[in-house]
Amino acid sequence: MQSPTKSIANRTARNALVTELAMRPRLLSVLIGSIFSGVLVSSGAAAAAMKFDVGMFSSGGSKGVDFSRFDKGNVVLPGTYGVEVVVNENMQGRRDVTFSVVDGQDSATACFDRALLVQLGVDPEKVARGDGTRSETEAAANPIPDGPLCGDLGIWIPGATASFDAGEQVLSVSVPQIYMNQSARGYVDPSQWDNGVNAALLGYNFSTSTATSGGGGSQSYLGLNGGINVGDWRLRHQGAQAWNSNTGRVSYQNTATYLQRSLADLKSQLIVGDSFTSGQIMDSVRLRGVSIATDDRMLPQSQQGYAPVVRGNADSNARVTITQNGYKIYETTVSPGPFVIDDLFPTGYGGDLDVTVTEADGRKNTFVVPFAALPQLLRADTTKYSVAAGQLKQHSVDDSTPFVMQASIQHGVSNAVTLYGGATVTSGYTQAKGGTAISTPIGAISLDATVSRTSVPGNNSLSGQSYGISYNKNMPETGTNFALGAYRFSTDGYLNLADAVNVRDLGRRGEDINQYARQKSRLDINLSQKLGDGTLSLFGSSIDYWNSSQGRQTSFTAGYGSTWQRINWNLSVQRSRIQDSKPLSMQEQSDDVFFGPSYNKGRIDNRIMLTLSMPLGQESRAPNLTSSMSRNTGDSRGSNLQVGVNGNVGEQRNMSYGVSASRNGNDGGSSESFNAYGGYQASAANLRAGYSQSRNSGQLSFSADGGVVAHGGGVAFSQGLGDTVGLVHVPDAEGALLTSASGVKVDSRGYAVVPYMTPFQNNIIGIDPKGMSEHVELKESTQTVAPTLGAVSLIKFATVSGRAVIVKAMQEDGKPLPFAAQVFDESGTEVGVVGQASKAFVRGIADRGLLTVKWGESVDRQCRISYQLPAQVTGKRQATADVVEGQCVSSRDAGVAASSAEIVSRAIDVKSAVFNENDKNRYTEENNFEEGQK
Repeated sequence: MQSPTKSIANRTARNALVTELAMRPRLLSVLIGSIFSGVLVSSGAAAAAMKFDVGMFSSGGSKGVDFSRFDKGNVVLPGTYGVEVVVNENMQGRRDVTFSVVDGQDSATACFDRALLVQLGVDPEKVARGDGTRSETEAAANPIPDGPLCGDLGIWIPGATASFDAGEQVLSVSVPQIYMNQSARGYVDPSQWDNGVNAALLGYNFSTSTATSGGGGSQSYLGLNGGINVGDWRLRHQGAQAWNSNTGRVSYQNTATYLQRSLADLKSQLIVGDSFTSGQIMDSVRLRGVSIATDDRMLPQSQQGYAPVVRGNADSNARVTITQNGYKIYETTVSPGPFVIDDLFPTGYGGDLDVTVTEADGRKNTFVVPFAALPQLLRADTTKYSVAAGQLKQHSVDDSTPFVMQASIQHGVSNAVTLYGGATVTSGYTQAKGGTAISTPIGAISLDATVSRTSVPGNNSLSGQSYGISYNKNMPETGTNFALGAYRFSTDGYLNLADAVNVRDLGRRGEDINQYARQKSRLDINLSQKLGDGTLSLFGSSIDYWNSSQGRQTSFTAGYGSTWQRINWNLSVQRSRIQDSKPLSMQEQSDDVFFGPSYNKGRIDNRIMLTLSMPLGQESRAPNLTSSMSRNTGDSRGSNLQVGVNGNVGEQRNMSYGVSASRNGNDGGSSESFNAYGGYQASAANLRAGYSQSRNSGQLSFSADGGVVAHGGGVAFSQGLGDTVGLVHVPDAEGALLTSASGVKVDSRGYAVVPYMTPFQNNIIGIDPKGMSEHVELKESTQTVAPTLGAVSLIKFATVSGRAVIVKAMQEDGKPLPFAAQVFDESGTEVGVVGQASKAFVRGIADRGLLTVKWGESVDRQCRISYQLPAQVTGKRQATADVVEGQCVSSRDAGVAASSAEIVSRAIDVKSAVFNENDKNRYTEENNFEEGQK
């Protein structure tokens, strides 16, 4: 016997919907007109002539049944309903809309007023002027009234239409663009922003590793990101704690602790406490004070806060540590092979990321990910600003905390030109910057100049200039993306704020300030090119210094990736060099012209790597075979070969696994290692464990990350926490899945956390009822919310609870009950409708009693079913619908039936009639519809 789900899937879509809706009493009258469009016949061209085709039922059991209530389609009763509003295909959020009866229409229509139209983006002045399709005189004949507008919206706004989908509870409005405010796509009215509820949050990222052999000891790391929300204010803290069995506990690091509030009128964020300045124009520094800055996230279609993607490769179950400006901002464990970290919590827009990959056997690989801002182009007449004041908190100079004031501004003069500048002032240091960004047919270019003056204790003052140029161009027609080309040159006396603080600190201590490396020039380039079926990419960076303490640092990576049949492959070449000041010999100069004659070779690292991956099977959940081969020809010569298998299992693919073996070889010999890991993405956390074994050492590793939200209804656990989260409340719906967050389920108290939401933008939250109890029905399956930054938005879904029962009964003569006959309980309340195979789905009936089935007004067109349900197990969720069978006995008592008007009124109450996935997957083997089809 087929499962109910497969049984339905094997039928045509029309018959499946017919059967499903027939079993849902409150949905039938609301949706039958539209869903049954395939089984309606028309006696003429007019839609009003359409009739429900009873000839589709071969059993003839529906003769005499009144189907007239199905002839009118989506009939909507007058009232006020909470509906999703869509204007010109753009979601506008959930609003309460009044529906009223209009002469000549069977169904109530949506009513608007001037205030609602303005909220939806309509400009009444443009309508009054008669812009576009009619004159001002014609517009004056039908002005937008101050009261409600019910009926054809096109009477007041030419070309405008409104339609309501009762099943989805979506009101779609179309208005000619000429009558709309020229807001960007995706605009959300600030009045619709949700500040959320009072709550406390704590996100954590924990990792630990322990040596099982080789005497390596153990290391642990705990990163925290939490806070408290009270009204419009958010208290936030970001910090980290590390432990090492050899060195002991490291002091707790306070990365940032501040109060934050969104200022909607200014499109800005106010921050008080320890935080980082933005760094988009001036240097990014850590201040203890007050800052206020434009927040692009409040603008539609704007650039979000940026943090670079970190890519690398691990030979084992390795630990990846990322620091910025001396502060550890991220640490996690990764499985063998290539890895990508794209969820960094941004701490500013400036400062390179130092990435360290620590292998299970202790080997370390360190590289730098440049972090720089793109050209600062803005739209015409757009202004951005940033102002900050407070004590400087710089890593490694805790005894120097000067008061700093910093400000920057950008203004779009036109679509092609943006001017920007800023200044920094502190004790003994001043800095000023000015520049312009220009959009040209050949790309976007920014040019700027910065001057600084530093007073150094015990030394002469230093002053200098820094000049920069950046270029950005994307050419889709050729598949070329010149993401960033930037060059900056600084004179000997120029210092940025961080360098100035360090140099002044050296001067106060009487040390030689020339030992501090001052950047002379820097070149960054990032290029990708579509080539054949793959993409060729090139990244390069070169940094030069004025003094001899550090020399030149140069690195570049080139790679090409593509797909051949079912094999994904990537070939990359990486070269890096850190040089010192000793001049090159003539032979060395001829050996390496690329790096020039000014420096010797220094430390060189050359690596070439080929990675391959392919699925082991045709199924979507088939595991992947991966392989990587690398060769280092620099100062540390060696090779690595790695082969592994990884994949995901589980219905939600929330369990991951992987095994691999690798061989490392160098001039001193070779070694082999084995690695294995397993991961589980639970609703309350992400867990991962791994084991690595090599010839001389072994290591166990474990990591967990997740979050906790404490709120008025209790405590809810999460897979993780971004800066903005959603708290979903679905009463009695334990086990239901969130469609907007992978693997997240509603807990026993009816709560679930959406860990990552986009602030100031519409976020669609959906519920999949699969997995929740049969006695609960969702009244709505999706909602939309636009939270402010840092908010904990409470999203409530209405449910109806009641015991779910499938009643199967035949008439006394052995014939099935007529299709679409109505079922009433002893109080006269309609509880169900008869579907195919003489079955009725009912909810919320008493444990025992009488059900009355009615398919006409006369007493010979009704019968009664006496029933008694099996006893329920206390505290146990209803996994499947109860099934009762009996006989429907003729009755002369028609008192249990309500009037036809009352019956229709209850049946088309759209407040509780929502067709969703809850109407599927509700039937067990005993109550599928194969019999009905036969």
